[in-house]
Amino acid sequence: MKANKIQTKVYKRECNELEILIFYRMILQRISRHLSPEEVSFLMGKPLDFMSKVERFRIKKIFIQDVVVMHRALAVNSINSLMHLGEDISSQDNAYELHVTKLADRVIYEMYKVDVKQDQKIKEFKLIDIRHDIDPYTNSTTEEVKKIRILLDEQIDAGYFSEERIAYEIHNLCCEKLEKYIQPKNLMLVLDELLQGNEERRIVRKETGYGFGYVLATHAKST
Repeated sequence: MKANKIQTKVYKRECNELEILIFYRMILQRISRHLSPEEVSFLMGKPLDFMSKVERFRIKKIFIQDVVVMHRALAVNSINSLMHLGEDISSQDNAYELHVTKLADRVIYEMYKVDVKQDQKIKEFKLIDIRHDIDPYTNSTTEEVKKIRILLDEQIDAGYFSEERIAYEIHNLCCEKLEKYIQPKNLMLVLDELLQGNEERRIVRKETGYGFGYVLATHAKST
C-alpha cells in the first residue's frame, strides 16, 4: 500500500486571542457540518473563495457582520457558538501559525501560538476535515442533482425567482420540498447551470444588501 503523500502549508499572522477563538469556532462549525469552504461561502452569500481566504489568513479581519451571517446561513443554534461573550480574554497580539496538512482522504488543521522569547510553539487546537474534492457517493450525488434540477425548474415556472433569493433561502426550500438535507455543492451545480440558461429561464447572480442573490434575468433590472 502506498503511503499518503503529505502536503503541509504554513500560514502566519499576528492577532489577539479573541480573533483566534472566533476563527476556531467558524472553522469548527464548518467542519462539524461536513461542508467545504466554498459551500459555506455560498450559503453566506459571499464570493466562493471567502472562507478559503479566511482560513488561510488572507482575510485577516473577521467582522461581526460576517459572524452573524454565518450564524444565520448555517442555522447555528446560538451566536455564542461562534463568539466568546463576557469572558476575560487577553487583547495582546501574538504570533500564530496555522499548519494545513493535506492527506489522501483528509485535511488536518493545527494552530500554534509562537512564543518567540521561549523559542517554542504552543498548540492551540487541532481539527480534522474530510477531503471535499473527493466524492465517494457519485450515484447518490447524480440522483440528488437531478431532483434539484427538476425542483428549481418547477420553482421558476411558479415565479419563485421573480424576486431575489439568497442562497441559504433556496437551500432551505430544497431541503423542505425534497424532504431531506441537500448538499449545498449540488445546489451550487444546478444554479450554475441556470446561470447559463436561455434568456427566458436564465438566472443571474447579483449583489444585494444581504450578499449575493439569485433572480430571473428578466426580473433583474426591476429588483
